[in-house]
Amino acid sequence: MTVRMASLSAALLFVAPYAAAPLCAQGVEYAPGTKKFRVTSTTMGSQSTPAGTSSFEVGIEEQITVTLMRHAKDTVMATMTLDSIAISSPGAALDLSKLKGAKYVSLVSPTGKYYSGKVPDGLDPQLSQLTDDIGKLLPTFRGNLAPGVSWTDTVSARIRPMGLAVDRTTVSNYRVDGDTTISGEKAFRIQRTASATGAGSGSMQGSPVIMEMSGTSAGSFFITPTGIYLGGSSKDDALIKLTVIQQNMEVTIKQNGIKKTEPIK
Repeated sequence: MTVRMASLSAALLFVAPYAAAPLCAQGVEYAPGTKKFRVTSTTMGSQSTPAGTSSFEVGIEEQITVTLMRHAKDTVMATMTLDSIAISSPGAALDLSKLKGAKYVSLVSPTGKYYSGKVPDGLDPQLSQLTDDIGKLLPTFRGNLAPGVSWTDTVSARIRPMGLAVDRTTVSNYRVDGDTTISGEKAFRIQRTASATGAGSGSMQGSPVIMEMSGTSAGSFFITPTGIYLGGSSKDDALIKLTVIQQNMEVTIKQNGIKKTEPIK
């Protein structure tokens, strides 16, 4: 059994139409706008089976254009277009041509809470595994940004890694941890730590499989008092256990990932 897992990330520009005071912002919301980003990630890990342990490393670089429009009073539509993607991984031979220009459409709240989304039709399952989080990677925040403000969000959702149906719960803790200057612009530094657990089942290569997973994440992203996203980074760790029922076999996957998002012209 071969399992390749890689976390992808995307980020958006949002400009909020309100009067801003220096490093103290009220009523920040996503608003119409378009911005390009470069997203890079490296995932390293190991896979253990009764036959032994093997290691893997996957590097991904994407360029993504994000367009936001107000869909309703309480809803923003985000269209993420994958302009380019490059993957480096020993032994990987994936045809990425169908991904160029692929559009992921999400409906979110004005502060980024995910409502629903649509992924491109007809993608190879292995390719969709690499990109299925693109539509859910809009950073969430609270409108009352100021140094010291903190909050906690809990999100439960069904995801489909490797074609399995897994119910995952993620608890995220946010804190506006002061400010910094990026490219000459003052910005809030928002720290995020998160923990996730999940369990589910399905079929892989015709065999029934049970999955259990857990993970942690820590990072930060940057937003100006006027609501412009200036990038971010994170480190992620995950532990996944797959039980192949008919063979009574366990596969354990450990992975560590680093992600970075940068706005580009």
